[in-house]
Amino acid sequence: MSEASYIKGWCPGALRPMESGDGLIVRLRVTGGTLTVTQARAIANASEIYGNGLIDLSSRANLQIRGVTHETWPKLIETLSRYDLVDQAEEAESVRNVMASPLAGLDPTALINISPLVKALEDHLKSSHALHQLPAKFGFLIDDGGAWSIKTFSADINFEAIIIEGAASFAVRLAGAETISIIHPHDLIKTADTLAHYFIDARRGHEEKIRRMNDLVARDGAGSIFAALGLTTKALRITPSHEPHVLGFQQIDRLGCLSLAAPFGRWQSSIFSKLIDFAEVNHLSSLRLSPWRALILPGISKNIAEQALSLFGSDLITDPHDPRLSIAACSGAPHCLHASVETQKDARALSALFKNAPMSGISLHVSGCEKGCAHPRSSKMTLVGRRGLYDLVINGKADDPPRQRGLDPTQAVSTIKAWLEGDGA
Repeated sequence: MSEASYIKGWCPGALRPMESGDGLIVRLRVTGGTLTVTQARAIANASEIYGNGLIDLSSRANLQIRGVTHETWPKLIETLSRYDLVDQAEEAESVRNVMASPLAGLDPTALINISPLVKALEDHLKSSHALHQLPAKFGFLIDDGGAWSIKTFSADINFEAIIIEGAASFAVRLAGAETISIIHPHDLIKTADTLAHYFIDARRGHEEKIRRMNDLVARDGAGSIFAALGLTTKALRITPSHEPHVLGFQQIDRLGCLSLAAPFGRWQSSIFSKLIDFAEVNHLSSLRLSPWRALILPGISKNIAEQALSLFGSDLITDPHDPRLSIAACSGAPHCLHASVETQKDARALSALFKNAPMSGISLHVSGCEKGCAHPRSSKMTLVGRRGLYDLVINGKADDPPRQRGLDPTQAVSTIKAWLEGDGA
């Protein structure tokens, strides 16, 4: 890796890490969010040996090893490569952004087994050099229509499993637009390729104005894009309107699952290792990463799950009503070079306000800067760090105009409290 690969303010990879306040961030894009127990143990050990023992689970179901140094990075990559966790080239890694239903291939309620399609799409993205021109954050989403739907997460190109006239099909959605096209599952790779090439051609010469698919949809409309490619269209709203509660033990038909989350997505490698030990002892073969920043143990019985809840309840979030789940928080200072506020510390203090709040999903985003890495979508309230203080954005994203400026952490708590009680308007 060249010095130019140490990018600041970039979406990191394993082969293209990002410099941060606590060292290099090495992001692992795990195919389908599926880790074998052996792979998970390799990650935990590598984090301890070559990093600072902190592992972040992102809202795109990626893992980030933190605190890696310039000296330890080559050894880390060499180690992870032995477990098929690293790509062959930076370009292939950068374009391989595919988010999938976390129980793909296991969920008995799924409409389609998407696991082969996820792997095939990733392989196609890696092998097609023309598609390496896609922007680094350009992403695909494949939803299997099962119990834990991820349709409410918007990617540049979504494939959402649905039933049309009694047959399983995919609704193709562009950047969250309601106008969709219906395709046969066998056509997914071809359709993804056609749409991606169309995007690359359409933005040529307009790269600053058309950064992602939402920019192209805003300019031309999803219907026009589909029509230009000969794809028929219809209108279909995104359902369900709320994300499912996935924490704790759940029985999905015959499949038992236990989901556990670390506060604000940050895992200590020692806790991660203990969880891997537990999975191995109880003959669980895999772990699943989810965009809810929760780690899932599939194929677990209720009795074994209760043992895990007792063992990990003091370190991890096991209750779907835990107030910390209402808040997204980035690394903040001193871990991030761009942050001037201690977001995780302040988020912990703010979480006490959400104990009785009847809300689902992310209601508050505590962001160290305008980039909004922890939660790129809109939220009811967003605190944005600037020069050691916070600005407050209402019903928007971190880079939207703030309603209030210059709040210290104590003022931020009282202001959020007022908004929750309906007195902030």
